[in-house]
Amino acid sequence: MDQRIREASVRLIVEHETHAKSVHDENVRRRRRSTGTPHELEVRQPETWDLDPGFNPYLVRSRHKRIAYAITEQLRDRSYSPRPPAGFRVPKSSGGERVVNTFQIADEVVSNRMLRSLTRKNLPRFSARAYAYRPDLGPHDAISYVSTEFAREHRLFVAEYDFSKFFDTLDHGFLLATLDTMGITRTPLEQYIIERFLEAPEPYLSAEEKRVVKARRTKGIPQGTSLSLFLANVAASELDRALERVGVGFVRYADDTLIWSKDYGRIGEAASILHEASSHIGSPINSEKSLGIRLLAKQETLHVEMSSTRSVDYLGHRLGLRDVRMKDASIERIKSRVTDLVFTNLLLEPLNGTQEPGRLSGVDRDYATLIWQLRRYLYGPLTEKDIRRFQAGAIPPMSFEGVMSFFPLVVDEAGLRELDEWIAARIWLALRKRSRLLRVAALPVPPPHGMSKAQLIGFTSRSSRSGDVVDLRMPSVRKIAKVIRLAVSTHGLRVVSTRAPLYLYADE
Repeated sequence: MDQRIREASVRLIVEHETHAKSVHDENVRRRRRSTGTPHELEVRQPETWDLDPGFNPYLVRSRHKRIAYAITEQLRDRSYSPRPPAGFRVPKSSGGERVVNTFQIADEVVSNRMLRSLTRKNLPRFSARAYAYRPDLGPHDAISYVSTEFAREHRLFVAEYDFSKFFDTLDHGFLLATLDTMGITRTPLEQYIIERFLEAPEPYLSAEEKRVVKARRTKGIPQGTSLSLFLANVAASELDRALERVGVGFVRYADDTLIWSKDYGRIGEAASILHEASSHIGSPINSEKSLGIRLLAKQETLHVEMSSTRSVDYLGHRLGLRDVRMKDASIERIKSRVTDLVFTNLLLEPLNGTQEPGRLSGVDRDYATLIWQLRRYLYGPLTEKDIRRFQAGAIPPMSFEGVMSFFPLVVDEAGLRELDEWIAARIWLALRKRSRLLRVAALPVPPPHGMSKAQLIGFTSRSSRSGDVVDLRMPSVRKIAKVIRLAVSTHGLRVVSTRAPLYLYADE
């Protein structure tokens, strides 16, 4: 226990110090670009660190042996309960805020050990079509399965349903009964820990709230702890089995369920089963996000006899009968990040009249910084040279990073080309505006200013110090997407699946 607590603390410390370094590096870049006093980013310390020492990894690391001993004794005499969770607000893409729970480091270690133990012993009891929070399957496996099934058909009935506040409203009695119904293998101690975590109160959001004693939870799973992931899959397992018995195709990622069938009668029965499961689970169907039963047809189909669609959105992707694309919201997220990088590097200082002239000797160094940051965002640590080498030869086993690693199955060449063209146009237009601003300020306009868009895409320079070629070719989503697809065909989805964060799917 003490070693696990120490390891968990070290991981959080590394994350925080990595964040601190990235903030420091960005502030250095901002000072280099500006002759004034640029707005600098601040290192964000998690709010929970000030709420209780049990959240601060530096303090927990220094006391890990004492903490482990105390928890071990509490588990032994059955006096253990997790400390009340804290919470913090994060904005939702659809508007408003979501409260995220977080348990103290030591309690999360207990929860994570439970998740691993229960999953290892009970994985065969879960449906192969449940893809969330599993060591053997992930979101890309779900997309791969759906796209393979869709490609077999010329038209399908699809049903899209989403539970409303699934984690918040889940019925405890139903959940505990389902543990027995499924024959979940667990020790008496594991049963005890499950019950204690289920009772964890609603999170406190401030030091003042912390002083208020809150009632034990009587429904819902406390989000923000590993154990809740296992329990969420347990709660939906009876639904999975019922859908399997009906004979429809389906995938489920947490509470997000997509169902399909060639038979309208079967998919209608499946929809009834899902509504019935909703009442048992205690979580109503989200009417805004649940589009019900529609006919999925090919793009070229002109006329259909009922409500229809040419694609369905699932886990950040847009799936048709013959194609896999990025969902519009995913594309807009990428465009937003690119826009921020372009504005910060090329336009912010000239617009403020604080452009550092030293950045404009030989080559526009701020443009070079933009290209490097954009490449890092799209490619991860790979260079243009790496990309071209992988396109021409074998790709070694590796873990891909960068935003495009979240979309290894996208085969939408037209859409990827359109996104590449948008990125090139946005940079070219910003560079033209930068040129005008620099000339008004009587500042130099070195390369790549004045180049055409085509020249800009393939631009390289030479270092004034070493004479080496500086590769400033524009990164391409099409290139990295093709490389990742090749890697998947060679090594399987493991090169990316385990690296996909859930924030991409949180607001589906």
